[in-house]
Amino acid sequence: LGNPLVESVYEMGSIIKPLTMAAGLDAGVVTSKTKYKDDGFLILNNSKISNFDGKARGTVSMQEVLNQSLNTGAIYVMQQLGLERFEKYFQTFGLLTEKTGIDLPGEISGKNNLKSGRAVEYATASFGQGLSMTPLTALTALSALANDGQLVQPFVTKEIDYKNQPPVETKSVIKRRVITTETANTITAMLV
Repeated sequence: LGNPLVESVYEMGSIIKPLTMAAGLDAGVVTSKTKYKDDGFLILNNSKISNFDGKARGTVSMQEVLNQSLNTGAIYVMQQLGLERFEKYFQTFGLLTEKTGIDLPGEISGKNNLKSGRAVEYATASFGQGLSMTPLTALTALSALANDGQLVQPFVTKEIDYKNQPPVETKSVIKRRVITTETANTITAMLV
């Protein structure tokens, strides 16, 4: 049967929005108070992309983008970052092609269509569509927000107790810093 947490990929949808927002905050292109005009939809590469309910909110802040889970707000942040910087942040969060390195067999990496270079693909990725990942990949990336902006390698075991050897304790491995501690604190406060 396998383990779908590491052996299956899914489009995670709106739970990815905090990572887009964290990237925008970290790069300094938005703050929690930055406002944009939400028309309820926008058109990119001849494709119409709407909020979940298709409704416009008018002028709203980045805080409201998270509160109301606005697709157009996530796209706004992505556009402020630019395609290249947006992709780099998502790569650094481990969302695009990297495995987490967890001590479980069969882990696979995600899939995405950002190589097309089309703005619409980046737009949908900003709110978690058009890229797929394992649930553990999403959890690991989101955990960086709570780990002072550091991406930590997940482990299943705390300690391995061998019969004929001393036990081996699993130690936390920080893979890299993805956002500053200040950004991690800001996005955490916004998510509360």
